[in-house]
Amino acid sequence: MNKKYIFIITIALIIIILSFLILKKNIIFSIPNNYHAYIGLNEEINTEVTACYGNKILGCKNIKIDVDTIDTSKIGTYVVKYTAQYKGHKKQITSKISVIDKDKPVITTENEEIKICPNQTEYDMKYTAYDNIGGDITPKIIKKTFDDKIALLALDTSYNVTLKTIPIKKEDKEQPTITLKNGNSIAIPVNTTYNEPGYEALDNCDGNITDKVTITGNVDTSKPGNYEITYTVTDTSSNQTTVTRNINVYKMATNQVIYLTFDDGPSKYTSELLDILAKYNVKATFFVTGRNPSYNYNITRAYQEGHSIGLHTNTHNYSTIYSSIGAYFNDLNTISETVKNLTGEYSKLIRFPGGSSNTVSKITPGIMTSLSQLVTEKGYKYFDWNISSGDAEGKVLSSDNYAQNVIKSLGTNPYYVVLQHDTNANSVKAVSKIIEYGQAHGYRFEALNTNSPTTHHKISN
Repeated sequence: MNKKYIFIITIALIIIILSFLILKKNIIFSIPNNYHAYIGLNEEINTEVTACYGNKILGCKNIKIDVDTIDTSKIGTYVVKYTAQYKGHKKQITSKISVIDKDKPVITTENEEIKICPNQTEYDMKYTAYDNIGGDITPKIIKKTFDDKIALLALDTSYNVTLKTIPIKKEDKEQPTITLKNGNSIAIPVNTTYNEPGYEALDNCDGNITDKVTITGNVDTSKPGNYEITYTVTDTSSNQTTVTRNINVYKMATNQVIYLTFDDGPSKYTSELLDILAKYNVKATFFVTGRNPSYNYNITRAYQEGHSIGLHTNTHNYSTIYSSIGAYFNDLNTISETVKNLTGEYSKLIRFPGGSSNTVSKITPGIMTSLSQLVTEKGYKYFDWNISSGDAEGKVLSSDNYAQNVIKSLGTNPYYVVLQHDTNANSVKAVSKIIEYGQAHGYRFEALNTNSPTTHHKISN
């Protein structure tokens, strides 16, 4: 054969083969070499595998891939088939997908910060560790304590690590406490010796620091009067506490009477007050209102136990009772009838709301001057007071303070009418201290009656 023809035939064959290769179409997968995917539990499969139909020279069209379904809720390595079909062509490849545990353990602590005393080296901290696979792995926590923090490390079986640090703040802002033995108020007779009853100081960080207490003040037992002893203590963090003890140096009373009187009740505290009075066998006077009818049984009890029941108006509403003379007596008559129904007797004892010297009655000029005369004409006897506990002055005080307000006001008068309110819990608690002081110093306690000496204020209206 002629070399020319052989060359032509060869060229033709090459063209035919190249044309076949160029024009031939197939399914082409794109997949990373040695593809092995790692996904977390219950994650969706992200294959990163694509397929197209065509050829690499002329390009190809993307086609859909069907992927085997695997159980991503279970840890393990799965062989996954990727199948593509298009225009009668079908191709399949495989790869591996490993389902692994990617979730870190969760460490939970009672506090996000630990506050301890500056001198404290040991402390408790509650913590737990939970893993989605291992459950409670608290016993496996590794704990390391540093000067300024606690480090907690939890490692699960899949080597997921959680590290949590809890800051340690060393500070002490709490004041120490000083407790005075025998209370904050002491009464002693004149010309006797004052002996310090003692005290104790405790601190949340330093413990017992009684030996650090400093005392200032003095008591001159040769002179009646009120004296103060001051106790001060400072802890190692410079927190300071000061308390004061009141020392009342008194002259022994002779034939003097204390009339304890209670306004505005009955209330939820009246039963407690009656129990206290019964304990000391002391009689008192209750100027009652009709504002708390659910406690009216205490009016009956007080009367049956020998206490005096006085009238303090039904409503205790200043704008109503002092609007006119008629309004006052209408209100007074209402509580009078209530007391009669509860005790079987009408009371002739009165206390004006605010006392006879009140200024709120000026809404009706001159009404107190008229009422003070009219109640006497009608057979009533009204009482003010010459000692006040201070329990109606708007500032809440301790029972010691209320008691001291009364005790320090006692002197040489033949009688004292004390104003308290059985609607005030701390004032009720102060009664025991007042009675104990009075009985220890020769005072008698009596209930008011129509023959009792009166205590009248200066009427200003």
